[in-house]
Amino acid sequence: MVCLRLALILLAALAVLAMAYCYAEMAHHFSGNGAGWYYTYKEFGRFWGFEIGLFTWLQGAAAIATEIAAFLRGLRPWLPKLGEITAYRWAGLGMILILLTIRLLGKKASTWANNFSTVLKLAVLGLFVVLGIFYVKPGNFNAAVHNSIDDFDHAFMLIFFMFPGFSFLPVQASSIHNSKKNLPKLLIGVVISVAVIYMVTMSVAIGMLGNQIDNADAPLAWAFGQQFGQLGEAVIMIGMLGSIAGVAISMFYSTPYVVSSLANEKALLPRFIGIKSQNGVPYVATLLTAGIVLILVMSGDYLALIPCSIMIAVVQYAFVAMATIKLEFADLKRRHAQGKIDHIDIYEMVLAVIALLCCLFLARFVTPLAIEITAGIALVGVVSYLGQLIRRPPAEN
Repeated sequence: MVCLRLALILLAALAVLAMAYCYAEMAHHFSGNGAGWYYTYKEFGRFWGFEIGLFTWLQGAAAIATEIAAFLRGLRPWLPKLGEITAYRWAGLGMILILLTIRLLGKKASTWANNFSTVLKLAVLGLFVVLGIFYVKPGNFNAAVHNSIDDFDHAFMLIFFMFPGFSFLPVQASSIHNSKKNLPKLLIGVVISVAVIYMVTMSVAIGMLGNQIDNADAPLAWAFGQQFGQLGEAVIMIGMLGSIAGVAISMFYSTPYVVSSLANEKALLPRFIGIKSQNGVPYVATLLTAGIVLILVMSGDYLALIPCSIMIAVVQYAFVAMATIKLEFADLKRRHAQGKIDHIDIYEMVLAVIALLCCLFLARFVTPLAIEITAGIALVGVVSYLGQLIRRPPAEN
């Protein structure tokens, strides 16, 4: 049944929520900047913190590259020449330069651009739901379709990739008021809000299309277009492109702070990488990030980049989950010795284990390009770390 798709989306969202819980729990204990790498550093030491820092940085760069590729793919119906590799690469370079300019202008420019895209996205989604609900056919939720393991895999990967930003919220934890209290709430709230919005919009789309949704590359635009013609389809496509641009802007803002925090927080990279301009922009880290994004955009299209982005993210999420398990286990031992252990402590440990199992499940989506990039990052991390040890001894925790 088509409604089974909603159950798969909900299940995948719960898996992402388990991962977000790990970040929320670590943010409750540690308030330093850096997110995944900082939590790994605290629980597993300097080397693993450095390695996960590089993976976090590359995860952000891969997500930006994927959003750029998705944006250009979305423009193809209007600009067919983007289907040619040369035009695609030049357009990708142009988008990187635009994102770089916005980032170098400082926080206000990035915030304004991100807010504009967010308002546009929510307005279009709201329009789709409010008008589309009148064209929902209850029978479409019972349309018979073939559901297989591949359907589950696709739904799980799709919903997972919708949440590339939650792990970057703690990157600048110090800029959040009372981060130990407010950041965990913010992390869980963001994941739940995105999941609810996606569930509502997909419910309306399924109610409008039924099993025809299998044939739609852009189901919301197609469903709206069937009822309101080319104008309706164009409106949804504009909202979709605005949403993609917003994610790219947000990620381009956050990602450079990962590599700059590696240099500034624990001197895991040379200090010059963490240098900031007068308006607080880590411009060296931003330029390095732009260079990595350019390489990724030139190396593959949208479909090739998604598995790479997921694999890089999975490595980071797995280590944060293991760090959470280690922290929770130590806390369980302490509370057991004090005679204060309760069911909530057990549930928290179970959630962390579920998050780790979800990471192992996602590793099934590996591709040769993803393996090459992941192995390359690990090797660069080892060489860079050894170079840092030769230049100076490890700093104290």
